[in-house]
Amino acid sequence: MACTAWRTAIPGFLFLLATCSEVSAAYVGDRFFPSTLATTVPTPADFYKPPYFVLQPSTATTPSIREIDIPTTYSRLVTRDLAVFFTETFRILEDANRGTRSGFGNFVIGAQYQLYTNPEHQFVVTVGGTAAIGGTGSPGIASSFSTLTPTIYTGKGFGDLPDSLAWLRPLTVSATVGVAVPTSSSILAPVGTIDSPRANPGDFTSLVTVPSGATTLAETINPKILQWGFALEYGLVTNHYTGANRTGTRYPEGWVPLVEFALQTPLNGPTAGKTTGTVNPGFIWVNRYLQAGLEAIIPIDAHSGRDVGVRAQAHLYLPAIFPDLKPIFGD
Repeated sequence: MACTAWRTAIPGFLFLLATCSEVSAAYVGDRFFPSTLATTVPTPADFYKPPYFVLQPSTATTPSIREIDIPTTYSRLVTRDLAVFFTETFRILEDANRGTRSGFGNFVIGAQYQLYTNPEHQFVVTVGGTAAIGGTGSPGIASSFSTLTPTIYTGKGFGDLPDSLAWLRPLTVSATVGVAVPTSSSILAPVGTIDSPRANPGDFTSLVTVPSGATTLAETINPKILQWGFALEYGLVTNHYTGANRTGTRYPEGWVPLVEFALQTPLNGPTAGKTTGTVNPGFIWVNRYLQAGLEAIIPIDAHSGRDVGVRAQAHLYLPAIFPDLKPIFGD
C-alpha cells in the first residue's frame, strides 16, 4: 500500500512543479540537440517523456528471456544549467523457465549539470549521473540493491566547418561515459533465481554451499560496469521563430536520421573486459512542441542478444507547452 501511494504521489508532485515554474537547454549556439533515444543527450532541459515502448532483443541465455520495458521520464530545470530527472519503468519479462512476470523496476533519480559550453563551436560538456534506488521495484523484476552511475556527457555540432565541408555541417556527435557501481558486490539466492533478471547466469553466477549443507545457493556477482555510448546524427532541421522577422522564441522543425551505440563493459568479475551492447539506427522527427523517434535495437554480437528489438518514444518540450515555465531558481 505504501509503495503504491508514493508511486502515485511522485508524478503528481512533479507536475505541480511544472505548472508553477521558458527555458530549453537543447540549443548550444545555433545547434539543436534533440533528445536521443538509447543514450542521454548532453543538454539539461525541462521535458516529459510519456510512457513509451522498448522491446529488447532476447538474451543470449538458454532459454532466452524477452524483456519489454515501458519507461516514463520527467526532467525539471532547477537552474538554467542544472536539471534533475526521474524515471519509472514498468517491465514485462517472458521467461520459458519462470513464466511471464511483470512489475516496476527500481525508481531512478538523476541529475545533469551543464559544466561548459562553447556556443561558437556548438560544444557542450555536462556532468551528472543516476541512482537506481534498490528495493523500490517489484520483487523478481528489480534488484534489491541500489546502483549509482556517475556520468560525463558531451556533444559537438559541426556547423563551424568551412564552406568546403558544408555537407558535414548538419552532423552532430554526442557521447556518454559512466561507471555503474552497485551497493552490493554479490547476492546469494537459491539456485534457479537471479537478482538481476537480464544477467547471464553463466557469466555472473557461481554455486556456493552454505555451512549447514542443506541448501545450495547461487552467488550472483554484481560487477562495476563501464557504460559508454555515442550517437551520430545528421540534422535535417531548420530553425523557426514564433514572431515575424526572426523574433520571438526559436524552435526547430525537421528530421534527424541517427545511429546510436549503447555499450557496457564489466570492470570486475568473471566477464571483466567483455563488451556487449547494441547499435540503434533510426530517426527523430522534431517540431515546436515535441519530438517522436523510432529505432531498431541490434545486438553487436551473439553475447549481446539473439534477435532485433525496437524502441519508439515521444518527448514533450514543456517550455513550448507551458510558455511561463521557468527554472525553479533563477530566470
